[in-house]
Amino acid sequence: MEKSKNQIGKPLKKLTKMEVVSQRGDLSPFLVHLTRSGEIILPHDIYGLREDESRMISARKNLQSIIEKSVIKAISPFGYFNYKVRLEKAGKVLRNRDSKVQRNWLRSVCFTETPIEHVHFQMRDIAGRNLHFEPYGLAFWESAIRKKGGNPLFYFDSTNESVIASLDAVAVPEDCERFKNTLPLYESFGPSLYPPKRDVDFRWEREWRVVGDVTFAAADVAFGICTRNDIPCFENLVHHKFPFVDPRDDMAVVKQKLGKVLLSR
Repeated sequence: MEKSKNQIGKPLKKLTKMEVVSQRGDLSPFLVHLTRSGEIILPHDIYGLREDESRMISARKNLQSIIEKSVIKAISPFGYFNYKVRLEKAGKVLRNRDSKVQRNWLRSVCFTETPIEHVHFQMRDIAGRNLHFEPYGLAFWESAIRKKGGNPLFYFDSTNESVIASLDAVAVPEDCERFKNTLPLYESFGPSLYPPKRDVDFRWEREWRVVGDVTFAAADVAFGICTRNDIPCFENLVHHKFPFVDPRDDMAVVKQKLGKVLLSR
């Protein structure tokens, strides 16, 4: 087989994976976890409450806590099967009578593999999305999250009835617990399957999830994300083991600072 050549006929240098990723704007070696401010719902059937409760959170304080404890807590349930949990009220089954899925199985930590130059879009107010992220978070090496069980989501077309029937069949066997490590990874795109009715398609987020809490070491983190004014504070908090950047800044400056991170690999 003839070797690849450039336009003047010379053999092209064999590239490493990291060199390919660094030269393609649609690929990233990082998986980013962003934090947010606002209300968070604590489902009663996960936390042993009489009914769902809510609490207010701060994106900045949440990131600080994550760093200090070296763990991202999986507080909320995610995925298609979140709508397949048996729902009862006042002793009456309202939905999913035969489902054996437990909501606690669906608690996950979310990441995006959006390249750093486009992470700022995750912080925009986007129609149809209930979560509003802020410029606070951590960018992990993809390899580190994979070792912790991280996986890209499995997206399926909400109009594909055969796929939906196959997924729904997973929820009813007595031994469905054996599937619990994959259940949070399914999401649909297209016409929403539940109210409010609208078209939903978040494949562009290129989301990954880890089922359960994520405990990490500083070596797992490539860099941190925070506002420009907070960079000295957070870099001191991590004892300068990795840099922090504001993804809303001039990208040439951001990439210059992160260039040393890429070279370390």
